[in-house]
Amino acid sequence: MSSNDTKHVQTELSEDEYKQFREFAKEHGLSLKEAGHEALIEWVNRQRKADPNDRAFTVLDELEADSLPPSAETDARNEDDLVDDWHGSDESFTLADDPSVQS
Repeated sequence: MSSNDTKHVQTELSEDEYKQFREFAKEHGLSLKEAGHEALIEWVNRQRKADPNDRAFTVLDELEADSLPPSAETDARNEDDLVDDWHGSDESFTLADDPSVQS
């Protein structure tokens, strides 16, 4: 890159942050300039990958427990009749321990 194609970025670090940054760069065989450049590029790329406002992250917040029909709410640990009414195959199965029981 020519000097016309580059921009300079400056930041401030505490003494401890600078020491950690310097040691990290040295361990990876990088100059401070190279390490800073790689860190900034990596940070920008990570920020672009996950948009917290993406509907995939907000859809669960929009669902209200009250909007579920009563038939959707169940807790098999409280449904003793489910085992008594079983008329399926003879496959064996093990019920999970009740997490509310203290040993």
